[in-house]
Amino acid sequence: MTMLQVEAEIDALADLFATEGVRSFLEIGSKFGGSLSRIAARLPAGSRIVSVDMPAGTVAWPQSEAELKAVIARLQLQGFDAHVIWGDSTAATVIDKVRAFGTFDAVFIDANHTLPFVEKDFANYGEMARLVAFHDIAWHRAPEWKEGKRIDVPVFWERVKGAHRHREFKFCPTGKNNGIGVLWRT
Repeated sequence: MTMLQVEAEIDALADLFATEGVRSFLEIGSKFGGSLSRIAARLPAGSRIVSVDMPAGTVAWPQSEAELKAVIARLQLQGFDAHVIWGDSTAATVIDKVRAFGTFDAVFIDANHTLPFVEKDFANYGEMARLVAFHDIAWHRAPEWKEGKRIDVPVFWERVKGAHRHREFKFCPTGKNNGIGVLWRT
């Protein structure tokens, strides 16, 4: 199973969720399902796990939909109440489908990393959970870097973290990428 995060950061997040007694988990932007599976492994059987992702993968990773479906099926076989909701995380229909699952102990936001979308995902899903985590809080690229999409999560993270109890996991070997930040909402 493919995972695009720094393993030590996901493991630290999973450990934190286990310590905090998380039994319901929402991931916005699961791609291959690697982090979803890794976090689920630390949650009690029967926990509710919901993933939101774009159908048909992406241009760079067209196989991600099939891998995510397989992860959800494995989690169900392991006794988890696991679901995937396909669509744009900012679409009203997707938000309504997620809301139908009730509140969550934790949400991990790792979808579109541009500022307007990170703001919308936090506004739409942050209120549904007591713990809200963000991926790529430490992302840094040289000014001349022009490949891929913008990653504005560090800007957003710096703006919101001061208003909440928070914790950061930054274990990327370069010290300039990835990173996970967690906010306590209650």
